[in-house]
This record gives sequence, structure tokens and C-alpha cells, in this order.
Amino acid sequence: MKKLLLLVVLTFELYAPYPAYERYDTPVHPSYIAPSPSGVHVLRVPAGAELRRRPGTIFVPEKIGPTSLSVTELERSCKLNDGVGCAKLGYLYHTGEGVKQDYTKAKEYYSKGCYANVSVSCNNLGELYLYGEGVTQDYSEARKYYSKACQDGYNIGCTNLGILYIEGKGVKQDSSEAKKYFARSCILSDGSGCTNLSVLSSKNPSEAEKYTRMGCELNDGLACWKLGDLYRTKEKYLKAKRYFDKACELSDSIGCRKVGDLYLNGKGFVQDYSEAKKYYMKACDLNDSLGCKQYKELEAEDGFSIEISPDENIKSE
Repeated sequence: MKKLLLLVVLTFELYAPYPAYERYDTPVHPSYIAPSPSGVHVLRVPAGAELRRRPGTIFVPEKIGPTSLSVTELERSCKLNDGVGCAKLGYLYHTGEGVKQDYTKAKEYYSKGCYANVSVSCNNLGELYLYGEGVTQDYSEARKYYSKACQDGYNIGCTNLGILYIEGKGVKQDSSEAKKYFARSCILSDGSGCTNLSVLSSKNPSEAEKYTRMGCELNDGLACWKLGDLYRTKEKYLKAKRYFDKACELSDSIGCRKVGDLYLNGKGFVQDYSEAKKYYMKACDLNDSLGCKQYKELEAEDGFSIEISPDENIKSE
């Protein structure tokens, strides 16, 4: 009977909805509502901490669509000053979906969409200038268009703008300004903005945890596994697994690998090499080199009859 009761308690802890004290309403701060004119892009941060770019590869623009209209119909729509039609055309030429990839045409249509106040079009135009696709690389121009997207309320534009301030591209490097833009992005429900805000709040652990949690609630995988790490250090392995699992479900390779680590080491669960291998394989499929290494080591054990010590470097993330 006691064993049954314990099983019920553990099951509830693992699958119960997040309690109220683990959820945060996004704070609205008046000074974050109107960003100063500057801006643009997303990826790194000082001294080894991870800043979050948008999910996906660096060179993929933010998606505009879907659309049931043909290219001809979109061209007709754009000529009639439909900004969304212009923006969608820009996206098609930017990615080469259904048309021959042409960055020059992408820039032309994004410009029309941005002029018509389609904020995602401004953001993607900033991407072209940031990477020098179809235009001469120009961080100041990228800043200008990210700034316009952000001012128009496009959350990803604000995140991109904050990254420019971290990287010092097109603007003077300024982590305080970056923090303002990440805060605005977070207010506008971009999980990457919340996660980046947590990195810049690292000197205040409770604030950093709050923004990490918010990033996870907004489906940012990096935030979720960081939250899992917080619980793992407290030896609350069931809660750690909850957040590692969520990161893995969001296609974050490190989240998958960290679930594998729990099963490999028997932390909070019965040690299970088969489950560990499954999660390491997921991590490997998502191009995680350490996940691939752990998977190969377990695979080499032929049925997992021999216990393997995990690579100590895996715990360092």
C-alpha cells in the first residue's frame, strides 16, 4: 500500500500541471514600451553565456504565410499596394519556395511590404542587410529595419535588435540597451527574448530564473533545459526531467541528451540504458555531437550489459 501511494505521488509530481508559483505573468514596464531608435539581430553574448537566436537556422527568414495564392496573384496583389502580398513575395524569393531564389527580388518586395508597415517584412529586410544577401552587408541598415519592426510591435525584431547591441554591430556595444529590447520582446511573447533577458540577469538569480521560466512557457527549448538544470542541481530529478522532456519535444538537442543522462545515471529513475540510448539517438538526430558520442558508446555495449560512465564534459553545459 505504501509503495502504491509513493507511486501515485511520484506520478502526480511528474505529470501535474505547473503550479501557480512556477508560472509568471510577463511584467509590463512602461520604460520598455517605446524603444530608442537603434537596433538589430540575434545570437551570442559576453563571456560564454548563451544568448538565444530565433529557433531554426541563422539564414532562414521569419516565415510569412502560408498562402494559397500563386506567385502571379501575389504580384497582382502587391501592385495594388497590398503590403502583405509584397511581404509574402519577398519571403518566397528569399527562400526559393516555388520560385528561383533571388535575393534582389526579395529585397525589392520586402521593401514594399515594410513601406506598407508590414513589420515582419521590415524584420526580414534587416536579415538581408545583416548577412549581405542581395545587398551590400550593412549593419546600420539592418539596425534601422529591425528597429522599425520592433517599434511596430514585432517581437522578433526586438530580439534581433537586442542582439545587435550585444554584438556591437551597427551600434555601440551596450548590454543595458540590449536588455531593454529583450524585455520588450519578452513582453511581446517571444520566448527567445525572455531567455536572453535571463542571461543578462545572471547576477540576480531569482530574476534570471523568472525569465528562464517565462522563456520555457513561451516554448523556447534552451530556457526549458536551463530550468531543468536548476532542478537537477537541487536533486529534484522528476521536475528536471519534465523540463528536459519539454526541451526535447521542442527539438532542442541538449534537452534530449540531458534526459538520456538521467536514465544513464539512474537519477530519479531506475537506471535504464535502453531509454538513455533512445534519447541520445534523438539528440544525435538533432546534430548534437555529445549525444552521438554517448549513443555510439551505448550501442557498442551490445545490449547494454556493461555499465558505462558518462562523459564528464556533458555535465558542464
